Amino acid sequence: MSEPDRYNRQILHWGQDRQQQLEAATVLIAGIGGLGAIVSQLLVRAGIGKLYLVDDGLVDWSDLNRQLLYSETNVGQPKLTIAKRKLEQINTNVKIELLPNHIGPGFRPPEDAVIIADCLDNYPSRFSLEAGLKNGSYLVHGGIEGNQGQVLTLQKGKSQPLQDIFTGCRQPQGDIPVTGAGATILSGFMTHEICNTIFSQPQLLNRFLIVGLSDLHLTFLEV
Repeated sequence: MSEPDRYNRQILHWGQDRQQQLEAATVLIAGIGGLGAIVSQLLVRAGIGKLYLVDDGLVDWSDLNRQLLYSETNVGQPKLTIAKRKLEQINTNVKIELLPNHIGPGFRPPEDAVIIADCLDNYPSRFSLEAGLKNGSYLVHGGIEGNQGQVLTLQKGKSQPLQDIFTGCRQPQGDIPVTGAGATILSGFMTHEICNTIFSQPQLLNRFLIVGLSDLHLTFLEV
């Protein structure tokens, strides 16, 4: 098959118009770890137009069970450098820009990033990320711990702030338990919702999708 056939299977599913919307879209992925490494790969394979990747970490041995962009030879190297190289090997048509930042107070996404994937693993960084968004931007939040994960979409300036939703929640102490299969499942849901948002049809706007991995159940919670 030739290059024009690259997206044939998904165009059969959602049509040429939506494929063009995807190819014109820009998404920022905050955190290129368990969720972000998979979300970024799925979006690149789908033909997203432009990705901003934000992370300041190095690949560690404990990352390799679930962070699917990295391998043993990458341990000790910057995640962003490895992610960019491997993503460009998958699809040279996608523009990828790196932001080697720690997401904390004062962080501001680039102006053209109006869909943000929250693939972070701690509340302070998540709250700082949302605080820096401009009004009208969409935040697709994803998280996983053990046998439970969640996906939620919020629109800055119209939705309840993430910090209010998670009031009283405590950051887990130490390493967060997670499997590669669990991270892959949640990343798939996140990517699906990101695409829906690009198509102006978010399914989880102000609505939690709670994923129970122990017994494979889904629950929806309005916020």
